[in-house]
Amino acid sequence: TAASLAAKMGLGVNIGNTMECPQGEGAWSGAKVTKAYIDGLKALGFQSVRIPCAWDSHLSDKTKNTIDPKWLDRVHEVVGWCVENGMYVLLNIHWDGGWLEDHILQPSMSDAINAKQKVLWEQIARRMVGYDEHLLFAAMNEPGMNETSADVNKMDAKAIKNIMHFQQTFLDAVRAAGGNNAKRVLVVQSPGTRVAAAVEGVFQLPQDNVADRLMVEIHFYDPYNFTIMPKDESWGKVAWYWGKDNHGKDRNPTWGEESHVDAEFTKLKKAWADKKVPVIVGEYATSIRKAEDCPGIDIALHEKSRAYWNKYVTTTAINAGCLPFYWETNGDINRADGKAKNPAVIQALFDGQKAAHSPW
Repeated sequence: TAASLAAKMGLGVNIGNTMECPQGEGAWSGAKVTKAYIDGLKALGFQSVRIPCAWDSHLSDKTKNTIDPKWLDRVHEVVGWCVENGMYVLLNIHWDGGWLEDHILQPSMSDAINAKQKVLWEQIARRMVGYDEHLLFAAMNEPGMNETSADVNKMDAKAIKNIMHFQQTFLDAVRAAGGNNAKRVLVVQSPGTRVAAAVEGVFQLPQDNVADRLMVEIHFYDPYNFTIMPKDESWGKVAWYWGKDNHGKDRNPTWGEESHVDAEFTKLKKAWADKKVPVIVGEYATSIRKAEDCPGIDIALHEKSRAYWNKYVTTTAINAGCLPFYWETNGDINRADGKAKNPAVIQALFDGQKAAHSPW
């Protein structure tokens, strides 16, 4: 069941900006996935891996949405390296050029998009059918995120129902593929993978003929100014530091510190974990700031802030019944061997896990 898997999956990591790149595997991260890298992730202590994956750019017949068998074999190989290590794998259809998740707000649900969702998942499920419960499928990535502002209320109930329809199609296609897929744990995303949309009551799980085999996914990048904001804007500046004991002379966040993290994950726990539905935190991370790009930055304090944010969010998420997957794109972990480039920042994830008490 989803709950029994949640007790086993431990701390997760993303192979980000790699297999989801439309230009080909590794075009963004600078490296393809190797067995040595997967072995390195296992050696670090990660028990689960999220594989963001593109499919639309690997079609051998676009008129029929036929996935190139060589690409299916390649994804199967990478999943296999993880499973051979006893690791759990979360495999999705990622942004994938936006063919689905950038078309949520249409006046009506697109039959063509829905049909494509169905046929792609039928092929993925059939090729991966031999993998047992160590492989989980995730319907999409961040549905509707690129179509809305930071205000989640811009996504109305009709758009949310579109998302739910596409997720029902995903579930039905996987279940119909049979074998291990008939009972495989599946993951569906809140609208925009935002916490607010996950807990406000409109979004619901798809109908499943198998009990207790569903998880919900959100992403967490709060506060944006500290985690991933690329440059100063008229409405606000990039923050370099985070946490009550890590403030500098300036460049401190004006929102989103410890009490905010506590409040957001409390909402998730009440909405899902308390109802025996685990929540995947599919992505969470902070940008690496460099002295040459940030005149006046206290690098030591910045790295201390990054480590503290990693630990605090990890602990808080696990305590709330969530399964955290760190977003990594060849910045904190070496893609050649899976060893930590920033050991203190990575160790903070495991310190956070150790300090937590999962309800599962």
